[in-house]
Amino acid sequence: MAQLRFPNEGSIPEFLSALASPEDTHGAVAAAAIAGAMGSSLVQMVAALPQTLPHGDDDHTALVSAAAALGRVQEELLETVETETAVKLFTARNMPQASEGQRVQREGAIQFALRATADVPLEVMRLCARALQRAETVAGRSPRAASADVELAVGLLEAAFNGARSNLEAKLPSLTDAVRVTSIAEQVARLSHDAAAAADAARLSVKVPPA
Repeated sequence: MAQLRFPNEGSIPEFLSALASPEDTHGAVAAAAIAGAMGSSLVQMVAALPQTLPHGDDDHTALVSAAAALGRVQEELLETVETETAVKLFTARNMPQASEGQRVQREGAIQFALRATADVPLEVMRLCARALQRAETVAGRSPRAASADVELAVGLLEAAFNGARSNLEAKLPSLTDAVRVTSIAEQVARLSHDAAAAADAARLSVKVPPA
């Protein structure tokens, strides 16, 4: 299985090569996480631009807080790439199943691994929604020259959020815990609403350069 490593343990070409491998079932979530990390980094960059001048103490506090939060989001998104949930699922599916006891044990291990694989895209969604809320804060205080950066960042965060959501929704039918599935579905609905609202607000706050 190709190993996704980015950026501390491998180069961008190595990451892309691993992402292109048909052997890696975790690639879609990793791609979403990296897209979200890039979007978060762009918003963090805009927040730190000399032209992004606060108009008062409240603005300064908001920008500093947003930049710090976006830095944490970026780090946490990169951490999701390093998870071993796909390996655990592969291992569980290859457990022996000759006897009834072995089959029960194997199914339990598979369900445990599936719950873990569902947790990763859900976490990517949470982090992207958090970054979009910070993007709204930064966009309203950003200079016109940074409008394209903000718009690209929002687009990347939305793509990352939607990619993680699609991956998660594809996994839900495999989970047998109805209570957990219901809980995840409720979280997905709430996060989707919050992320869409934050993305729309950020776009409306962007100062478009004159034609």
